[in-house]
Amino acid sequence: MLPHPFRVRSRHASSALAALLAIAPAGATTLTWPGAPPCATTLQACIAGAGAGDVVEIASDGPIEASLEIQGKSLTLRAAEGFTPVLQAGSSTDVIDAFGGNSQVTIVIEGLTVRGGSITAYQAGSGAFDVTIRGNVVEAEGLDANRTAISVTTFGAAPTGPVDFAITDNDVRLGFLHGDDIAAIGIDDLPGATTGAIERNMILDGGSWSTLGAILVNNDDGAADVLLQHNRIEATGYNGGIVLVQYGAGGTLDARVFNNLVTGTVGVMGPQPAAVSLRANAGSLHADVFGNTLVGNHTGFIASVSTGASLTGTLANTLVAGNDSHGVVIGAAAGGGFANEHNLVFDNGPNDFTPGAGTVEADPAFVGGGDWRLRADSPARDAGNSLYAAGIAVDLDGETRIVGPAVDIGAWEVGDAIFANGYDA
Repeated sequence: MLPHPFRVRSRHASSALAALLAIAPAGATTLTWPGAPPCATTLQACIAGAGAGDVVEIASDGPIEASLEIQGKSLTLRAAEGFTPVLQAGSSTDVIDAFGGNSQVTIVIEGLTVRGGSITAYQAGSGAFDVTIRGNVVEAEGLDANRTAISVTTFGAAPTGPVDFAITDNDVRLGFLHGDDIAAIGIDDLPGATTGAIERNMILDGGSWSTLGAILVNNDDGAADVLLQHNRIEATGYNGGIVLVQYGAGGTLDARVFNNLVTGTVGVMGPQPAAVSLRANAGSLHADVFGNTLVGNHTGFIASVSTGASLTGTLANTLVAGNDSHGVVIGAAAGGGFANEHNLVFDNGPNDFTPGAGTVEADPAFVGGGDWRLRADSPARDAGNSLYAAGIAVDLDGETRIVGPAVDIGAWEVGDAIFANGYDA
């Protein structure tokens, strides 16, 4: 069970989401399903009959067997007030597919539960594609292959338009046996300019093993700029946690990985599965990895670069502890462009890096019992470099990021010592 302070914040977040759901985009018509035509028959007919920019609200808890498509038009699909719709996979596991086109398309999918299937957004044209996937639950049991719960990818011959995505505040609960190509969140091979954020998602459950990481960002020859922050990966069996791969010679991937928790990931197949993995196979990868807690995995952190590729960035203010195969691995080829400092590294398998300034090698003094917050007496307290916390206002619990003379190492800041031990004042 999550400690009490986070449960309280979760209720506040749910109230904020409910308020968002009640707001329709300016000029939009709100249609309710089931309701008057075009929403008198199936949910798909309601979506097809809605105008560009309209809102479709689902006023049914279900379960609703669904294989929905939003084809090349702007639309918001969400729960109606007072309902918690469950969309259930039937013959297809593609429960919601949304497509961009050759003109501007804006898609919002929020407040839904998808059971036994996936939510996928496809850039399918030359127009700008803006997609928000927010406040949903995606759940499944007994998987053995081929499922990404939430993904943004391409479709068709020329999906060259820019993509701006936000995957936020979702719960992903995939239960798998073992198998190929199972991931929670994926951003894959978008050739146009790509910007986006993966924030405040919970990834739980898991299984024996999967061949993919929990959150996977693959970039080929496009230019991608991605923020990954305040995510909690607490599922077992994923082949790595946050995996960033730049593999196209003409591509650039710029990533910021802030205030995430990753625990329970394994090493199924290579190369470089870790709680946070950076792989520059070709092209240019820059990653700033600040203020994370990477604990209880197969490997904590890996940065690697192939001949002809470029890897730059910094690992800082990150806590890497209790990872059984390796702790921190920064390949020799990456050493020149990729720095590290002010991290806590403790009780891991072998490390392969030259510790930078301010590295702490001591027991982090966790609260314990599966709570990876720090006690008030932790050596990670005030041991980070606050320069790397500039612009990061809050920690993983939404509390003030810097309390005291310097930022703490890890995803959580120690505030009042009573709260640090999981009690109310």
